Amino acid sequence: MMKNVYLYIILFFAFGLQTLGAQCYPDRHSTNWFDGWVSCEPSQNPISSYGETHWIMYDLGYDYVLNETQFWNSNAPKHLDYGINEFNIDYSLDGVTWDNLGTFNIEQATGASTYQGMEGPNFNASKARFVLITANSNFGGDCFGLSELKISITDPFIVVEEEDGYNASVYPNPFVNDVNLRVVSLSQSEPVDFVLYDIMGRAITSGNITISEDNQNYKLPINGYNLSVGIYILTTNQNGNEKSFKIIKRE
Repeated sequence: MMKNVYLYIILFFAFGLQTLGAQCYPDRHSTNWFDGWVSCEPSQNPISSYGETHWIMYDLGYDYVLNETQFWNSNAPKHLDYGINEFNIDYSLDGVTWDNLGTFNIEQATGASTYQGMEGPNFNASKARFVLITANSNFGGDCFGLSELKISITDPFIVVEEEDGYNASVYPNPFVNDVNLRVVSLSQSEPVDFVLYDIMGRAITSGNITISEDNQNYKLPINGYNLSVGIYILTTNQNGNEKSFKIIKRE
């Protein structure tokens, strides 16, 4: 199950880019040299077969479904020649085994404050946690540089594997009174059953919720005020697919 949503990972290559806004140039980039990644000495690439190169690798912290990209080249007026020209993009789930998206080119930046970058390649719903940019050439400078990369993503929660049947998460955790369940399922006609157990494995309460395509969030009929402070186990089940969550009741 996949649904496109307007989420983006924006990767800044140094100390963070100050927020810029303009009605005519909403995606413009600063002309400061320090608003970007600069590499003046090659080093061993994470992909050993590439040897020593100019590269930058990103750990996105989660397995995301990646889609369209936008690139901003090195935009400092005195160092436009640092901008990368030809580059490789590789991606990985574990940072060890890599898939190559391809070899691409990016135009030289303009050095203007209205510079809005250019559309990059599409990952075409590839799933990855790590993204590696390896520069093969630049525009003649002694160093290699790149300002910013934006990747559109699909919320991984709504990508449901067929063997799992549904995704679920519990919030807030810890909780005081209300317990909510977020559910995305391949089957909209089957209810999701739940059982709340105490730490000794005794069932405290149970029930089910009817899910719908236009709603992901459901309040469970659990009265937290009647529960003692401590650890509980919430299990959910739909069509034999069970998931368990450790939740904490606090004062």
